[in-house]
Amino acid sequence: ENGGFPAAPVTVLQALQTLDYDVLVELSTLSIEKRGEPAIAHVRAALECGHHVVTANKGPAAFAYRELAALARKNGVRFLFESAVMDGAPVFSLKQALAGCRVTSISGILNTTTNFVISRLELGANMDSAIKTAQELGFAEADPSLDLEGWDAAAKIAILANVFLDADIDPLQVERRGIGDLAAEDASGVMAAGRRLKLICRAELENGKVRAQVGLEEVQMDHYFAAVSGKGAALRLETDMMGPLWIIQEEPGLSDTAAGVLQDLITVAAER
Repeated sequence: ENGGFPAAPVTVLQALQTLDYDVLVELSTLSIEKRGEPAIAHVRAALECGHHVVTANKGPAAFAYRELAALARKNGVRFLFESAVMDGAPVFSLKQALAGCRVTSISGILNTTTNFVISRLELGANMDSAIKTAQELGFAEADPSLDLEGWDAAAKIAILANVFLDADIDPLQVERRGIGDLAAEDASGVMAAGRRLKLICRAELENGKVRAQVGLEEVQMDHYFAAVSGKGAALRLETDMMGPLWIIQEEPGLSDTAAGVLQDLITVAAER
């Protein structure tokens, strides 16, 4: 137990509750099985003690956004997670910029691993080969199941729905179909017919409730989504007052994620 190291003098939660610090930077990985824990507990502890939180982990905002955002407001601190969706692209900072508008629907290609794999399948590669290439290039996980089964995308659209549509959903409530059973002949066949397969995330208001889904869709070649290849990502927001707004991202990497964390830290520092 404990990897052969001496027992820590305090637990993580005890440290968060007793140490003197300004900002918790939480960079652990998403756990669907544990419903965002232990990251949620870490974030909650910091906020309860009046500390700012910056996180790149999707779990807290995907599973507990409403609670944690309210706790941050109550204690006069910030709960920021710009890197949780589309790495460091300015996604959530748009909420303030759109203060005069109401977002009515969201759609996007939000998982770069599946987008890359589909692009390889279109060229005739098989699933195993496409995944191995993505791993060798350094952006696919050793266990890519969260990506291939659509869980990563479900977490991201849940966060977007919670922030922009005032939803209170989590990834388990997102209708989801991944790409695990997609074959090369399916992808190449759709492309030969003048369309492209994409794993599309969507969230919109239906009869006063937010419906979110992740699934494979065929898109026409003249659609913006069709132009998003390889590791690219795209987000489309529709509002009640403006035309659709797009964020297109090409070849994001770890530096993009780091940039998002840095943006959030600068936001915190600017308000001190």
